[in-house]
Amino acid sequence: MRLEDVTAELRPRSDWEAVDLGLALARRDFWRLFGAWWLGMLPMLVLALTVFHDYPALVVLACWWWVPVASRMALFVISRHLFGELPGVKAVFHEWPRATVRRFGFRMLWARFSPWRPLTMAVEDLEGLRGSAYAQRVRLLLRRGDATVVALAIWRGVLTVWIAVAIIGTAAMFLPQGQAEQWRVLFQTLSDDSWLHLPPSFGWVLASAVLLSMSLVDIFSTGAGFGIYVNHRTWIEGWDVELAFRRLGSRLGGTVAVLLAGLFLVAGTVDRAHALTAKETITEIKAQEDFKVHSVEEKHRKPGNWNWQPGEWLGELGKFMFFVIIGIAIAAVVWLIWKNRHLFKVGGFVRGAPRVPPQAKVVMGMDVAPESLPENIPAAAMELWRVGRRQEAMSLLYRGSISRLITSRGVEIAESDTESDCLRRVEAEAASHAVYFGGLTAAWMLLAYGKSSPPDRTMEELCAAWPFDGRREA
Repeated sequence: MRLEDVTAELRPRSDWEAVDLGLALARRDFWRLFGAWWLGMLPMLVLALTVFHDYPALVVLACWWWVPVASRMALFVISRHLFGELPGVKAVFHEWPRATVRRFGFRMLWARFSPWRPLTMAVEDLEGLRGSAYAQRVRLLLRRGDATVVALAIWRGVLTVWIAVAIIGTAAMFLPQGQAEQWRVLFQTLSDDSWLHLPPSFGWVLASAVLLSMSLVDIFSTGAGFGIYVNHRTWIEGWDVELAFRRLGSRLGGTVAVLLAGLFLVAGTVDRAHALTAKETITEIKAQEDFKVHSVEEKHRKPGNWNWQPGEWLGELGKFMFFVIIGIAIAAVVWLIWKNRHLFKVGGFVRGAPRVPPQAKVVMGMDVAPESLPENIPAAAMELWRVGRRQEAMSLLYRGSISRLITSRGVEIAESDTESDCLRRVEAEAASHAVYFGGLTAAWMLLAYGKSSPPDRTMEELCAAWPFDGRREA
């Protein structure tokens, strides 16, 4: 591969510009690529027609599975032409066996459904990488443009179907009048089961349209994948910069060689003329007083020498005792904090005092504070019921019950509790009022959410059985 022989402009492109480059390369050699593609498909086409001569759908399926071999033939032509070598018929036929058997198991079985095939195929065939080197190279190339390659895979499937339908529709326009009418009736009468009983002629027309569409789409898809591959290597390896330097070097090679030879000749003469003068100057400078080397001798006590004077012993002992005292003080403070850690809790200094949870003032948006309620709640609720203000009456009775349960029975009802939550708390913490509160809750939910008013008798019974006056609670 010689970059200076490249037949297209190599420069960093966006992913879709790289796709345009690949499509342009495919258009440039379309008929040569078309012939190479069908040459790669020929063995499977002959075999499928021999074995499945009565089943056109199986012929199409076998040829679809063989597409990577045909793609390799197209890639061989388009890649060689990009780098200045247009392969002839002999070179294409020479490549044919290698494209068929090269890494057959991996490419035709394991990686057959890979959406990145147009890109990874170039790594296999053009760089010859295998194993971990191949995987590392593919990961590097897929760091940019991964989404574009997947979009191309979706584009291949959709466009293959669309072109096949367009080919069939175009062919139907040129059929004789009688045969065209038969096809029109066939299209109108097709159902899900009749696909299995298509006339042989119609089945082979469908198969031919799909195969032709498959070849056209795959040729341009291979070109687009190769364009992305070339663009990725241009970004990673700086092909455009290397190519620019090579062209500049080829244009200036002779002139630069002459100039360099002259410069080396002149530089050598000048260096020899000044070598002695430079040496004498350095010797004279080093002889000056400023460059004289002075040495100072100091004595240091070696580690492990314990011949200290009495004053030194006392100083070191004092330091040791100081750090011991500091350590003991810190340990004592930590122990005291740990021993009395209960004092740092909320309410810890009031030893033995139970923690009283705050009482809810609003539950489900209803005010349940005692000061917001009348003194005789059942009488006030019954009075509202008699004048027709039934929801207000039931609401007053319900929130009055919740207020008394909180204040007099200590039920821990939270502001976020629902009717079901309140009932569960009453059953757990005030079981003696659970039956009454359950009936009241059912009547309240029926009126509040079901918009269905309970009978007057039910309201009278709820007010009469109100269990939260002083006498009944006692």
